[in-house]
Amino acid sequence: MITMGASIGRSSGASGGRPGGSAVPAGTGGARLTGGAGGAGAPSRSAAGAGVGGAERALVSALAAIAEDARVARAQEAVREASAELRWHEALRRRWREARAEAAIRGAIASGAIEGALVSASTLREQVAAGRLERPLSGDPSLDAVAGIWRAGVRLTGFMPDLRGQGRPAEPSPRSLLAGLHRDLAGPLAASGAIGLDEVAVPRTALPPGRGGAAGENGADGVAGARSSGGAVSSVALGAAPREGGPGMAPRGRALAERLDALLAIIAAPGVPALVRAAVVHGEMIAARPFTAGNAALGRLLVRHLITRDGLEPTGVAVPDAYARRAPGAYSDAAASYARGDAEGVIAWTIWQAEAILVGITEGVELCRAIQAGRTG
Repeated sequence: MITMGASIGRSSGASGGRPGGSAVPAGTGGARLTGGAGGAGAPSRSAAGAGVGGAERALVSALAAIAEDARVARAQEAVREASAELRWHEALRRRWREARAEAAIRGAIASGAIEGALVSASTLREQVAAGRLERPLSGDPSLDAVAGIWRAGVRLTGFMPDLRGQGRPAEPSPRSLLAGLHRDLAGPLAASGAIGLDEVAVPRTALPPGRGGAAGENGADGVAGARSSGGAVSSVALGAAPREGGPGMAPRGRALAERLDALLAIIAAPGVPALVRAAVVHGEMIAARPFTAGNAALGRLLVRHLITRDGLEPTGVAVPDAYARRAPGAYSDAAASYARGDAEGVIAWTIWQAEAILVGITEGVELCRAIQAGRTG
């Protein structure tokens, strides 16, 4: 049962942009961090924030241009104002750890529902409290999918800074971050046999073309655009096709490697506006689909991580997934706009992302009230 990303593929798979094209403004797609995109090794010195080269400066400049659009600027300011109100909620004075734990529960429930995995919050809370989620398979595919998202959310909570005091846990490299989160998400899929064990925490660039294979991504032989005039398989087609749908045709080969490197650079680069960073990282996970499965859910998890890390929503209590769950059609349409690859599409997607964060903050306020009233158990 492969659910990750299915809802986006159903609604907007035919609406996508140019095959293999960059879904971010010109100048961002070619940033290189390491010698290859296939492994899980540490990024280069520039990717870790110790220095920013020309490619990274160009990338930051391109994203800053999106942030300077008046519509995006207003959206980010609205998020900051709402976030400030949540930050000083009375429940977060002493019970912020409890609030973050509840946000991980609600986020997993909402994200799972987007993928078609329907589990009640009370059921997940009961399973968590009883310690029954240690194994990847429970016999209930929906619970397993939601539990994987919850495990990843708990992992992210461990990277969040304390709301009281100066504690800030060390953050892994972008590659390690993606690998760890994908391991949590895709573990149940691999345990059930829906995907191969070699597809867990491994980008498509490191897998042979025979792996994966979503409908419409491949030719009859499983290698899209792979054959030259002489009938040989071209190196540009190396890498597996995604198993899940999405807006537009997912890139492969060198195009995918460059998109993945740019994605890692965006996560790590200093000076990137917080809202734009979260939106573009989320959009790239949906459009580029660097893994064979679990990309959309992983993108939503990264939004929660980045807005907390970058201080846009520092409490870690917002539940941005709530918006996509309530309006999946708007989510698909916004993702299709992003995948067109033009600035207006990225702006429209970024504004949608701001709306999702605002709804998530409202959910966070309700969550805090429920904690105060003892209604989360």
